[in-house]
Amino acid sequence: MNVLQQLREHTATFHKQIEQNPYAKGIMDQSLTMDGYQAYLVKFYGFVEPIERMIASRPEWEANDFRFDERTKADLIASDLRQSGLSEAAIHALPRCEELPDVSDFEGALGYMYVLEGSTLGGQVIMRQFAKFLPVQPETNGRYFNSYGEDVRARWGEFRVLLESVAERGDHAAEARIVQTATDTFRLLDRWIQQ
Repeated sequence: MNVLQQLREHTATFHKQIEQNPYAKGIMDQSLTMDGYQAYLVKFYGFVEPIERMIASRPEWEANDFRFDERTKADLIASDLRQSGLSEAAIHALPRCEELPDVSDFEGALGYMYVLEGSTLGGQVIMRQFAKFLPVQPETNGRYFNSYGEDVRARWGEFRVLLESVAERGDHAAEARIVQTATDTFRLLDRWIQQ
């Protein structure tokens, strides 16, 4: 099994579980309110922002010719939160998750990124769902869920190439680290959202 097959297999249960949180269910059954949408964004910001700060300056991004700065999500979430009425001071003061996945090495960063980059595919489904019942627009207050817009599949393909090349150059321990961190990311993000 290659690393992507391992990731799909080992994270499947956690992936399904995170889709059962009250916000995700509210999106699918069209019961989520704009206040609920803001609360969901607050949760994502509290998880994504501290991790992005930790991994942004890793030299491996540049060494692998990968533009991490074009993949960050915290600024998109912050923009959506500003559109929802939060001030810069309020966003700065938002709670941050303290139980985060271990991203202290590049393999850990890639495991985390597998979850976040993969979620951009689901974001397209979410945006189509929002169009049915909430005033969430891709270019104003829906920037996070619309992350890459029309380029989402191409961006996912680029990330897959990086992930597979790092896994192939590494050993089984490197693959195991990627898979473990992806699993931990799903599990810890779900726990944070449910709190």
